[in-house]
Amino acid sequence: MLQDATVIQQDATVTQSEPTQPDKNDVEAQLIQAFSPHAPIRTAAFFRGRSQQIREAIDAVRSEGLHVVIYGERGVGKTSLANIIADMLGGAVSASRVACAQGDTFSSTMRRAMNGIQLVMPQSRLGFNSEAGVRRFSLLEAINQAEEWLPDELAGTLEPLNLPLVFIIDEFDRIPRTEAPLFADFMKALSDRRTLATVVLVGVAENISELLEGHASIERNLRQIHLPRMSETELGEIVDSGMARAGFTLSGEQPRHRIIVASQGFPHYTHSLALNAARAALDTDRQLVTDDDVVRGMAEAVRRADQSHRDLYHKASTGTRAKNLWREVVAACALADHDERGYFSSRSVQDALGQLLERPVEQQAVAAFLGKLIGEDRGPLLQRIGPERRYRYRFVNPLMRPFILMKAMDDGLLRVEV
Repeated sequence: MLQDATVIQQDATVTQSEPTQPDKNDVEAQLIQAFSPHAPIRTAAFFRGRSQQIREAIDAVRSEGLHVVIYGERGVGKTSLANIIADMLGGAVSASRVACAQGDTFSSTMRRAMNGIQLVMPQSRLGFNSEAGVRRFSLLEAINQAEEWLPDELAGTLEPLNLPLVFIIDEFDRIPRTEAPLFADFMKALSDRRTLATVVLVGVAENISELLEGHASIERNLRQIHLPRMSETELGEIVDSGMARAGFTLSGEQPRHRIIVASQGFPHYTHSLALNAARAALDTDRQLVTDDDVVRGMAEAVRRADQSHRDLYHKASTGTRAKNLWREVVAACALADHDERGYFSSRSVQDALGQLLERPVEQQAVAAFLGKLIGEDRGPLLQRIGPERRYRYRFVNPLMRPFILMKAMDDGLLRVEV
């Protein structure tokens, strides 16, 4: 039998020495592994960028008495970062990640989190014969199974276990605001008791007060990690590493630059654009991605975008009259100069709209359009802050900005050059 196996291996070696073209299905599978636009990244091997934030989070988990809050706007990769923290810690800790839902309570969330941590114990320690091996059970099974917990009671239950634990509570902004202080109390109780358990809260917010309702007493026990939009360098790492992993190369700097600029700092769009550009090349039996491939991939990315994005765009940009400027106004909002928080002025929309129409535009007319885009009849697409005559606007969903830019390019409202 062993001799037969050796012969088969020799034959296989001869066959593999002949050059063959990669199978398209295999290449497609590699692309899907390399770029993940529809789901958070789960392993460090596929993650790029955010090195400073990763270092801060890992340092906090390893520091006694510290917990972590990861916050930022929607779509910047908070869940992926949380996944990477757990993956990089490896066997050093037992980690569990849960996503909050509307109506969740402190107790229901923590029950799911503890159920996700699996423990192993020799059965001899449980009163069984040592030859029986080990028993696996969840942390939830190991502690008091009361339906409802108070934060200090739960911290006291975990204290004598002396286990390094990490509870990652994702989408924390969805939990009822009345429950947020209980998590703050829980983290403070864990720190006061010097337990080895760490809580990582992850949510959409501009500051931690939005997540913890201004619970100031816990701030000294928190490592606050704000996740901004990705830099061009970080987005470039996603493109370069993904293309290399899937066996593709770029024809020059322009295709890469176009993907980065169109992504507007959101890794979701970088993954989507790079994936669809590579697919466009593969459709013509190439693994060299050109600028034209990126343009075709951009059109496909718009077609495959979330239905909610397409519906909101249609609602905001469709007018009842045969000739209207709604598409142009919406595109001008996406083109307008904005600050680091995404806010822009009516004047910057006026300038962008004038460039699109190649004629002057009245400020009063722009203000009227913007006033309707903050209403329910058109989404709302925008939100508004500030006093009258000094209003500032931004997209309710920040992911709409790059989508609108790509849609405008696909519709011919904008030149494709970037």
